[in-house]
Amino acid sequence: MITITDRRQPMLDQLAALVVRNLRTSARVPQLLMFSLTMPMAMLVLFSQVFRSVADSPTFPAGVSYIDFLTPAMLAVSTVMAGTNAGVSAAIDHTNGLHDRFAALPMRSALPGLARTINEAVFTLARAAILGIAAVLLGFRFHGDAVDALAAVVVLVVLAAAMSALFGMIGERMRRPDVVQFAGMMVMMPFMFVSSAFAPIDTMPGWMQTAADLNPVAHATDALRGHVLGTATLADTAAALLAAVLLWTAVVATPALAKLRGIR
Repeated sequence: MITITDRRQPMLDQLAALVVRNLRTSARVPQLLMFSLTMPMAMLVLFSQVFRSVADSPTFPAGVSYIDFLTPAMLAVSTVMAGTNAGVSAAIDHTNGLHDRFAALPMRSALPGLARTINEAVFTLARAAILGIAAVLLGFRFHGDAVDALAAVVVLVVLAAAMSALFGMIGERMRRPDVVQFAGMMVMMPFMFVSSAFAPIDTMPGWMQTAADLNPVAHATDALRGHVLGTATLADTAAALLAAVLLWTAVVATPALAKLRGIR
């Protein structure tokens, strides 16, 4: 139960109440929770076997196993895929009238979206742990150090925040869970495949390489892969964080710009 009764109530208390509410809502659907957490593991197993011949390509990084190449990509890809959960959650809030209830409560309008972002960050870390265990069983090795591990977590959480904001906005606009799922898939696919997630960008057509340069998931994948292999540079990490922050900023700024232009 959400207990927000007074605007003078500390904002952190209000946010905590919303985060607890989101976590409880997720826990009440254990089937969805299970599939959300384990699907990236299933994809890792499938992709690592189907596409492992990519490692035989002359353009593939020398001395790198495909499972080491794929695992950081799956961390980024699963974060994008899970972002649709935030969109569906936002749409469900509209469908069951909870969005109107939020609007009537004495709290900042941005808090429900921020709570969804925190919820997704928590599950992102849980998925990363499960995915890591599966990858180790398939022969994955982490070649970096403690700093690389910490930087990878930061990149992953910031990407999760950007994806949660993006798909949350889609959910707010579409307002129907079934429509949000299809719209989310259309948005999700370019993020996933116009990147270095499954094959080196150098093997793609020129126009796709240009698009990949603008893709925050591509930058996150490169940074995560660098930290996993112990070859990451500060520029790689900065580019991944900057790309995700710019996407998040653009999403957050969109409603404000729409109001300035009189768009409802």
